[in-house]
Amino acid sequence: MSTSELDNYKVDHLFLLIGENPLPNYVAAKLLVNKDGTVYLVHTRDTYETANNLQIILREENNNLKDLELISLEDYESDAHYISTEISTKLEKLTNGIIGLNYTGGTKAMSAHSYRTLFYEEIKENNGSNNKKYKQRENIIFTYLDPRNLEMCIDSEKGERERIKIKPTTLEVDLIKLFNLHRLNLTNTPDKEAKLPNLSRAMANLFSNESTRNSWFSGFYKEFCNQGRRTKPNGSTDWRSKTDLMEVSVSIEKLPEEMVTAFKEENFLIDNKLSLKQVQKTNSFAKLKNFCEWLDGLWLEHYVLEEVKKISADKFINKNYGMTFKIPLEGTEKGFEFDVAFTRGYQLFAISCSTTSKRDLCKQKLFEAYLRARQMGGDEARVILICCSNDPDSIKAEIGNLLDQKKIAVFGCEHLTDLSKNIADWISQKDKEAA
Repeated sequence: MSTSELDNYKVDHLFLLIGENPLPNYVAAKLLVNKDGTVYLVHTRDTYETANNLQIILREENNNLKDLELISLEDYESDAHYISTEISTKLEKLTNGIIGLNYTGGTKAMSAHSYRTLFYEEIKENNGSNNKKYKQRENIIFTYLDPRNLEMCIDSEKGERERIKIKPTTLEVDLIKLFNLHRLNLTNTPDKEAKLPNLSRAMANLFSNESTRNSWFSGFYKEFCNQGRRTKPNGSTDWRSKTDLMEVSVSIEKLPEEMVTAFKEENFLIDNKLSLKQVQKTNSFAKLKNFCEWLDGLWLEHYVLEEVKKISADKFINKNYGMTFKIPLEGTEKGFEFDVAFTRGYQLFAISCSTTSKRDLCKQKLFEAYLRARQMGGDEARVILICCSNDPDSIKAEIGNLLDQKKIAVFGCEHLTDLSKNIADWISQKDKEAA
């Protein structure tokens, strides 16, 4: 972690205002506190659980901190007197060291009253006067994390603001850590390795062309579903039993040569036909149904994961990527799922994948991913939709009045064959905009 530019602004006592999203507080605690320093987590009744969880995580990380203290404002987050009293009680016990306030989190009222309390110091007089006098406090630093430009902003004594870029190499936040900060325990272990990467690339190339894509659905895949699917009493369809699936055998003669070669490389063929009995023998999937689901559309997530891995080193993503993040949500049966996601520094990138070209479904997936990504990663989060639309720009434009256009990207069929480059170029473009 390279923090040389921030070293001049590290403090011994850092007050953090805890809001709904703990990520900015975590970043500040990691970057702005000297060794053997103390962090004060200023929270309300509503954000107690967030503050308590952050306290636990920072202690577990052994950050060479002297202490992590909770300061409760109860339900008085807008009460100037109460806020001043609670913070002043702590300040009176501090006899040395540099004091800091990072006011990224919390309400506007909390920020204003906390700022004022820390900015002014009461002058102690021995003349018996009851008139209180104040002066500007010395050795204090005010900071704010700017999500638009990924910068730590430092307020100077002259009222000016210095900005220091938080680069991806400054602080890495692992994806699992991000979920932990939000007190979310994933119901699965996300995959870091794609299944059948060569076959998924062949699928991507097939789907990039409208003609071959239509042939796939009207020919091979139609026959595959005819043999492999069953209709339930309620009219919906599902994959047949393992015994029935073992009998599925579909000719590949009309598939593109790249697809045929990929199937052969995986040893999935018997007599020039895709045989699920042969797929079973390879142990490529725990269940035959899983392979059917892969061929039904999950191949795109595996392909996207492989494309992200290609740019991980160059774009400072490193190993902070994964696929299939199943997130439990109160009040829902299945919760929510990120198809593919990665963190770059402390910034979350969420990718929603769909082989559909239906505009309404594409917009729905983009909107849902955007909302969840913002909840997890705050204003810094970015979202990508990868679909099979022939006109991805219009999908982005249509939803533009609801979502921030600068924070979303939509890639369609034309982008599939060179997806890693398209994602990398978009990231570079976002870097330039924030420079």
